[in-house]
Amino acid sequence: MFKNASKLAGLLLLLLLSFIYTDKVFDGARNSDPVMKNIKTYKEKNDVLAVEPIIKDDEIILGYSGLIVNEEESYKKMKEDDKFSEEKIVYEDALPKTTISKTYDYYIKQGNPSKKQVAILFKITSSKQVDELLKLVAKTGSNVSFFVDGSWLESNVETAFSMVNLGSELYNLGYDGKYDKATISNTNNLIESITLKDSSFCLNDEKNEEEKELCKKKKMHSILSTLNNPSINELKAGLVKGAIITYDLNSFDLDLFEIILNTIYSRGYEITSLSSVISEK
Repeated sequence: MFKNASKLAGLLLLLLLSFIYTDKVFDGARNSDPVMKNIKTYKEKNDVLAVEPIIKDDEIILGYSGLIVNEEESYKKMKEDDKFSEEKIVYEDALPKTTISKTYDYYIKQGNPSKKQVAILFKITSSKQVDELLKLVAKTGSNVSFFVDGSWLESNVETAFSMVNLGSELYNLGYDGKYDKATISNTNNLIESITLKDSSFCLNDEKNEEEKELCKKKKMHSILSTLNNPSINELKAGLVKGAIITYDLNSFDLDLFEIILNTIYSRGYEITSLSSVISEK
């Protein structure tokens, strides 16, 4: 019985060594294939590496993904004709090593700095000026995002639908001025039933570790605005790629709305959704 077991073990070892040898032979043949050699040369010249975020203590300015050649998939496509073709190169995104897709530990201070885009956010805690603002958003076709208080939202669901119908994004501002365990999920559920999207951000005027930890547990990123209620001069001075610009609608001068838009546009920036600015791609 012992001899039979030894023979079986020997056969399995030979089989394993055979597989390893075959793989090495295959890899060697593939790597010496002119098609693969051309792919590797192209990759060396054209890969765009990811840019890591800038982190200072508990604040983060996003990095952004690179674009790299997938050798295996490119090789498979080109072997159909057995020749190198730049048109058949297959690319894939390569996220930074520190990516917000894996961590919720930081306050996001600025979005993707590779694109000349900014996000405008409005905090909604009462119905003051909401209808007037929505008329301006509709008139200008501008893309703004709203952080709405849970207590306001419960009584103004139809208005929230109007915001979404204008193409605006809707997020959770907390309940009566704060994020707490008892209400954060209720407000998220209501927002998600209206938008059919995840409520994935919290918005902070100042740092609050307890609230950040609560948002983290809900897989929500904490936003600390780049510019908070800026004057026109402060806006001009503070505009950067990926800026997150927040206004409290209760104290906002609606006569400045179109001036703000024109100030941003005149400097070559696009105003887009928060989710687009908070994207590493």
